[in-house]
Amino acid sequence: MSERINSAYVLSTPQWDAHVLRSGQVLRLAGEQIPDLVLREKLDALNRPERSRSEQLIRSRDLPDWRRLPQADSNLRASYDISLPFPADPSLDLRLTNLQLFRTGLAFHVVAHEPTPEEMPSLAQPSNEQMNFGSRIKPGEPHRIRLIVDTITGPILANSTHPGDYPDDPNEPWLYSGRSWRGIAENLFGITTGGEYFLSPPPQGPLWITVSYPEFGLAPTTIEFELPQLL
Repeated sequence: MSERINSAYVLSTPQWDAHVLRSGQVLRLAGEQIPDLVLREKLDALNRPERSRSEQLIRSRDLPDWRRLPQADSNLRASYDISLPFPADPSLDLRLTNLQLFRTGLAFHVVAHEPTPEEMPSLAQPSNEQMNFGSRIKPGEPHRIRLIVDTITGPILANSTHPGDYPDDPNEPWLYSGRSWRGIAENLFGITTGGEYFLSPPPQGPLWITVSYPEFGLAPTTIEFELPQLL
């Protein structure tokens, strides 16, 4: 990444600078260090003021239903029976699965399978040694997966954003983190960890979804895809 950043300033164009800036945003959200001082300063300037904790909590209780994963299939437009692997460490099978397009947004799962030699592995590891695919850092779990969605034309979204910071503009993209789980993998030797996410409104173009988990040695890895446009 540092080579890409350095060359960007040697061969600078507005389009390339914009690409590098978005790449820097993604890498920072993924927990990576940004080596270029000029880029770091530009990224710092992009940070919008955060709401107070009390305001965040109040707004999170008022999160509109259409920003959440629908509880009924009445708004379901299409389901995609696909399982897209993230390029990652061979010891970890990490996938994007269960894509469902609703009238209000796109739901998807990110699921990891950790193989174990035992058919029925123990789930009793200390909390700080367990993967957390949710959006919250829970007591005893000092970390969580970093999940970043780049909508290309809109803002860069992350599961680390507080739910009370959702935008007032209904046309502005927003990422909602739903339930997360951890259990013994069915028909496989190992442990499955997963998380559920909902992007609203429905994407109108390609998406880049990046995940990283430095506490478990997972460097940033990205899937690019685009859903067929439905009438």
